[in-house]
Amino acid sequence: MVYDKKIVVIGTGGTIAGQSGSAEDLTGYQAGELSIEQVLATVPGAEGYGPFESHQLCNIDSSDMTMAIWAKLAHTVQAYVDREDVAAVVVTHGTDTLEEGSYFLHLTVRTTKPIVMVGAMRPATAISADGPLNLLQAVQIARSPQAVGQGVLVTLNGTINCARDVVKQHTTDVAAFGNSFFGHLGFVQDGQAHFYYQTLRKHTANSEFAPLSTETLPKVALITLYGGVEAELIHQVLQGKPHGIVLAGLGHGILPEKIQQIVEHSDIPIVRSSRTGNGMVSAMPSDSRFGFIVSDTLAPSKARLLLMLGLTKTTDRKQLQTYFEQY
Repeated sequence: MVYDKKIVVIGTGGTIAGQSGSAEDLTGYQAGELSIEQVLATVPGAEGYGPFESHQLCNIDSSDMTMAIWAKLAHTVQAYVDREDVAAVVVTHGTDTLEEGSYFLHLTVRTTKPIVMVGAMRPATAISADGPLNLLQAVQIARSPQAVGQGVLVTLNGTINCARDVVKQHTTDVAAFGNSFFGHLGFVQDGQAHFYYQTLRKHTANSEFAPLSTETLPKVALITLYGGVEAELIHQVLQGKPHGIVLAGLGHGILPEKIQQIVEHSDIPIVRSSRTGNGMVSAMPSDSRFGFIVSDTLAPSKARLLLMLGLTKTTDRKQLQTYFEQY
């Protein structure tokens, strides 16, 4: 098939652009070594889904991602999808923070055009490197009419995932990405994207945070709680004067009594989420009494992003809670 409009491929680095001195080295490599043009050149058959335009935004390990870089990425993606000659955007990204980067774009880019985020679990120099096939499948998804209006999609290992729900579930497995609660939206087989579900939560074209209007976002801290957690930890975080805090609580987002006593009736928004990695944190009678917000099914790292964006609009806790019910 001949396509008139381009797919723009934006490179940010990560394992997919990583290299090592040994083909057997799957963990000690250097991320972000290859340019996006070099990465594209490793993908047999990709030319059949062109034409392409490439853009090297940065070339780093995604553990070094910052809000400033993600803001720059959101503005860059927005500029490309606003062009008439662009059909879709594919972003290569390191997997360590891929789930957060994809959700940030999901909330801050206004478009119905496909945006597909892709990475790799093995560097380009590894035996059975997964990057080339992952990137090929990303452009196949980007060319699928079914991907239109689906928001930001994440693909690795042949799966199609919603940016809101996808999480990294394994340290090294090529099948690391998914969501054990909601599952995948679909998969790629024989060069075709097959979709079976779509999210009902607001995103991209329907997001009131898109297009991103600022590069300076409110400061929100994320604290993971644990048995025997010291109250001093919360006091130290509060000394940094955050605009809000997300607490990855125990079980159903439960806060130990000594922690609750510190944050109840706080003058900044406090979001209860869960460190379990699965399930929903729903409201309890004490939440309205203490002024807490609950995270719904969002992972703590994504709850942090939504609270940051929500705080650019309001500090009203009822409205902030509404955002967690809508997005």
